Amino acid sequence: MMLERWLTNLGLALIAAWLGVLAMQDVQQQVSSGRLTDLAPERVQSIALQRSAGPLIRLERRDHGWSMRAPIEAPADEAAVGRLLNIAHARVSRVLPADATAAGRLGLDPPRVRLTLDGLTLNIGESDPVGNRRYVMIGDLVQLIDDDQLPWLLAPPEQFLSRRLLPADFSPGLGSIDGRPLSADTLATLVDVVAERVEPIDGELGGRILAIQSADGDQQLRFLVAEGGTRWTRLDQRLSYWLTQPPLAERDEDAFGEPGQLPAPGLAPAGSTDNAPITPNATPVAVPNQLDMSDQPNEPN
Repeated sequence: MMLERWLTNLGLALIAAWLGVLAMQDVQQQVSSGRLTDLAPERVQSIALQRSAGPLIRLERRDHGWSMRAPIEAPADEAAVGRLLNIAHARVSRVLPADATAAGRLGLDPPRVRLTLDGLTLNIGESDPVGNRRYVMIGDLVQLIDDDQLPWLLAPPEQFLSRRLLPADFSPGLGSIDGRPLSADTLATLVDVVAERVEPIDGELGGRILAIQSADGDQQLRFLVAEGGTRWTRLDQRLSYWLTQPPLAERDEDAFGEPGQLPAPGLAPAGSTDNAPITPNATPVAVPNQLDMSDQPNEPN
């Protein structure tokens, strides 16, 4: 009986030792490869970014590129998403077993930032003041990587949004400004417009309503173009696109259709005082003072 128990304990000890050897081999292989994970960035389909302060950011890869799903729904900036994906291949300088570290002291319990790539969670903590490296815990391992990723990990949600005025997969068909038709040439100038920055909206806004129907008729975008023509606001997304130059001239003849074109029914005739520039005489539009981006059901366009 004693011999049988001894043999059982010996077998368990050998199994534990073998598992330890395998774990050490995995660690050594990871250190030699110099990679934080073996994920292929081009194959990652979903990203979740949770910070100790601020809303959860969720991103998904779609047919036309990356889209933000939370805290708002809008097309995402490919370069900004790429910076998050690059963390998966960050250079590793050291690997430690998690049970040999004080996770709380290293900012890993709870983590300062939690980045999840296709279900693989990276808990990101404080930096090592000696080697200028940052602690990252994946499973039972704590790894040290170059400390140059934190600014993007802590960036506000709008920094991950696309600055394109029109979505990349949107082809304009028909458009109008306050009900007056826009020519095809005018709409074409908007395709490649990129904003200087994108910001959440609050307070009161004013401007003229510019509507653009997609060429296939499936989508419609509506902007509130403020005085000066450099602030274009999507009220459905509650985002303002700030431009360095107004894409539409104040008295662009094309903005009201082709030369000689009759006004649409119900609109003032040519020469009326209603044929004003497209930017002034804004009508205030009230929006909430506080922006709660957690309840946005709109699909990204």
